[in-house]
Amino acid sequence: MKATQNQDLTVRSPRQQRAQHKVELILEAAIRLLDKGGLAVLTTNAVAETAGVSIGTLYQYFPNKEAILEALADREMAALSARVIAVLQDRSVASPQDRIGRILRAVTASYGERPRVHRLVMEQSLSRGGTRAAPLIEQILAMLTAQDRPPNAMSMTEAEAFVLTNAFVGIFRAMMMRPDTSTPAQEEIEEAMGRLITSYLQHRPVPPGNNVNGD
Repeated sequence: MKATQNQDLTVRSPRQQRAQHKVELILEAAIRLLDKGGLAVLTTNAVAETAGVSIGTLYQYFPNKEAILEALADREMAALSARVIAVLQDRSVASPQDRIGRILRAVTASYGERPRVHRLVMEQSLSRGGTRAAPLIEQILAMLTAQDRPPNAMSMTEAEAFVLTNAFVGIFRAMMMRPDTSTPAQEEIEEAMGRLITSYLQHRPVPPGNNVNGD
């Protein structure tokens, strides 16, 4: 019986690998098309041709181009979340201003030097009113209010963590949804956001026994 089970696993594995490879080919083809011509050139036929697969094969995994965009948005949000959490967990960051800058750079990092694709995918996700950011927001809130924060992290109440986290989300959404020509330079946004949050934390009322510096 064990031999049969092992044999089944051996047979299934290559099929799963081939399926995953085809999905990656399709998603990479979609990224190339978006980078070249934007949403106007993204059709299932164009994706299939660029990926080198039949349209029937594409439809096995994605029923339409919206499903492809959704998959790209899921993948981008997963990568974005990993970058942001890594910054928040980095104990070597010396100041709130530095951490704020790193977080903003983490959320605006692009698909391997493909900023246009990054913007298009995130715009599409945000315009559909998706809730992909919800798990990341919940994780950040938990980290900011946890008892075992890094030694240099500021202590926050749940309300303060909620306000600051959603302030970041609002700024990120505005950066994605507005044209480049009407959005300030990212360095200016980082500096302004740093001043806003630092001032907010410095002037908030501190409950007795609560050390703002988290020492």
